[in-house]
Amino acid sequence: MTAPTRRPRQSADACPGVGRPFVAVDGSIVRLRPAGRPVSVEALERLLDLVDAQSDPAVQLTSRAALQLRGLPDPLTSRVRASIESTGLVPSASHELVRNVVASPLSGLDDAGHCDVRHVSRSLDAALCADPDLARLGGRFLFALDDGRGDVIRETFDLGVLATGGGRCVVLAGSTDRGWDVPLEAAVPTLVALAREFVERTRGGETAWHVHELDAPLGRAPTTHVDLPRHPGRPLGAVGDHAVVAVPLGLLRREHVIALAQVTDEVRVTPWRSLVVEHGAAALAHLEDAGLATRPESAWHRLHACTGLPGCARSALDTRALAHELAPILPAGRLPVHVSGCERRCGTPSTAYVDVLAPASLDDALRQVRNDTPPRRVGTSTRGESAHSTREAAEQENPWT
Repeated sequence: MTAPTRRPRQSADACPGVGRPFVAVDGSIVRLRPAGRPVSVEALERLLDLVDAQSDPAVQLTSRAALQLRGLPDPLTSRVRASIESTGLVPSASHELVRNVVASPLSGLDDAGHCDVRHVSRSLDAALCADPDLARLGGRFLFALDDGRGDVIRETFDLGVLATGGGRCVVLAGSTDRGWDVPLEAAVPTLVALAREFVERTRGGETAWHVHELDAPLGRAPTTHVDLPRHPGRPLGAVGDHAVVAVPLGLLRREHVIALAQVTDEVRVTPWRSLVVEHGAAALAHLEDAGLATRPESAWHRLHACTGLPGCARSALDTRALAHELAPILPAGRLPVHVSGCERRCGTPSTAYVDVLAPASLDDALRQVRNDTPPRRVGTSTRGESAHSTREAAEQENPWT
C-alpha cells in the first residue's frame, strides 16, 4: 500500500450545518447529524414541512448517515432555524458539525454482532458535545462504531471501534488494521483522547481534515493487529422481526414518511441511503406500496446519483431523471451503480462501484454500465493513496459528499 502524502488545503472545510449553511445554486444546504442515534418520524415530518413548497420536496440521506435539506432560504430565516432545532437533531449548536458518527445500524436487533453499540453511540455523542476543544474538529472527521459484524468498519473513517467479543474492542485510527485492544467501556474515552490529539496537532483542522493526512501516526504505538470481518452485505427487507428499506436515490419523500408513521415512531439512518424500521417486517408490503425498496433485486438497492441539474450548476444533466429512466432496465449485478453529472462524482459509494459519468443519453448510460470493467474503486478496504486522493478530490470542492 502506498503511504498517504499530505496535500496543502486549497479551501476551507465547507460541510454544511444549521449555523453554517452551504449556499448552492438552488439555495441553502443544511445537514443534520443523528450521530448514530435513532431519528423520530415526527422529526422527519417537520423537516419535510420546511421543503414542502419546493418542486421536488425531499429530505436527502447522505453517505454518512446524515439528513440534508436543500433549497432553503439564503440566508436562513429565524423561522427555519427554529423549526429545524425543534426536531431535536441539533442538540449542540457549538458541536453540530463534528457529530459525524456512523454505527452498525442493526446493532442490538439481531445476533450478527458481538455486542450492542447503541450505548456507545450515545456516550460518544455526549462526550463530543461536552468537550469545548472538540468543537474544533472538522466537519469531515468521521467516527465509525462497528459491533463486530464488519459493516461500518469498512467505511473510510478517521477513528473507529470494532467490537471483538468478551466485552472488548479494538480502537482504530485512520482506517488501518492496527489499533488498541481495550475494554468496550474504555472505547469512548480512548476515542475522545485521540480526537483531542488530532485537534491539537492540526490546529483545529487548518492543516488536515483526516487522520491519514498527519505527518506521523496518531496516538501511541498500536498494540494489536485486527483481521477485519468479511463484509456481511447490506440486507434489504426482513431481518427477523425488523425491516431494512432502501430510499430511492436517497430522497425521502412525504409518502414514505406517511407510511413509516403508520408503522413506527423512529428509524435508524444507515450510511447506504436506507432506513432500519424496528418491528417493521410485517409491514414490508405497506412500505413498498409507498415507494420504498424492500427487495434485494430492486434497482434502487444499487442505483444512486449525484444531485445533478437543476440543483448543481456544474452538472451536465438531470441525473435523477436519468436514474428513474435507467431503473426499470438496469442490468442485473451486485455492485452499486452511480450516475454522476460531472467528473467530481459527488456522493459516490465508498466501495467498488459502476461508474456512469455524464451520459449523453439513456443508451449511453446503459453502454457505460455494461462496459465498466473493472469497476471504479473509492475507499476500498486497502485504503491506499489512490482511494484517499480520489475521495479528497471531491471533498475539496463538494460539501455534500
